[in-house]
Amino acid sequence: MLDMRWVRALTKNKRRESKKNRSETERSASQNGKGDYVLATGDGAANRLRILHNVYGPGSRSVLERAGIRSGMRVADLGSGTGMTTRLLAELVGPTGEVVGIDFSAAQIKQARTLLPKHLTNVSFVEASATDTGLARQSFDLVYSRFLLIHLTDPEAALREMYALLKPNGILVCEDGDLTSAGSEPFSRLHAFAELFGKLGPKWGVDYTLGRRLFTMARAARFDQPEITLNQPAVSRGENKRLLELSVAEAGSAFVTAGLITSDDLAKTLSEMRQLSEDESVVALMPRMTQLSARKPELLRAA
Repeated sequence: MLDMRWVRALTKNKRRESKKNRSETERSASQNGKGDYVLATGDGAANRLRILHNVYGPGSRSVLERAGIRSGMRVADLGSGTGMTTRLLAELVGPTGEVVGIDFSAAQIKQARTLLPKHLTNVSFVEASATDTGLARQSFDLVYSRFLLIHLTDPEAALREMYALLKPNGILVCEDGDLTSAGSEPFSRLHAFAELFGKLGPKWGVDYTLGRRLFTMARAARFDQPEITLNQPAVSRGENKRLLELSVAEAGSAFVTAGLITSDDLAKTLSEMRQLSEDESVVALMPRMTQLSARKPELLRAA
């Protein structure tokens, strides 16, 4: 059995982390087209983001390779966070390529630079909005993002920025989720992840089901040849299975503030989710990821 005092203490710590990060988030909200970011940033996010990359990294590599990433490319990684995907991209483009990680959070950028292996000299990080990076137009061969658009109040603006950054015939690879598709088999309290994020999205002005409409969004943004695949990892054991629980813990103060759950019920829910993460008879179903690849037209279309 888990000690409920430990769970309540974790919830209080997450509230303190949320308050600490709020001022930075609010400063960047207007230019980034987003409301408050409900998950931790910087050091507080490192462990969850490491596990997230363990879960989704293999699928990211596969879609990038299918899309045509190759050595020597110049790549932009929007919403790069602590640099997990940036490092993957750097590996795929090799030493003759270049990767620029872009994130609105100074804490994330600092963590990404700290974690960057010294041998990856072809990587740089820029603190900027995903909707207005300030980077040179038509200067990238490939633009990538993962779990970015669902956190933006104006995701279409981010797609327009991606379009502008790409060279003609450049490649877009965008992975985004439907958080309400997460759960377990058999059904269990792990479904709290989908329930809470599904209710929080409308209150915060974001669409946590955005992955469902990513294909039509890319077409509306004038990208050519859009193709999609779906990736929904299932995990029965190990630390990766805790991704749903850890995400609910990080966003706990947002759920409580929005009136979706009380502090006591949140503590109980986290306790149950932790126990289920250790129960190998229950399979955790992670949020279904829509993987989109497309190209910017070689010639601009007439208006």
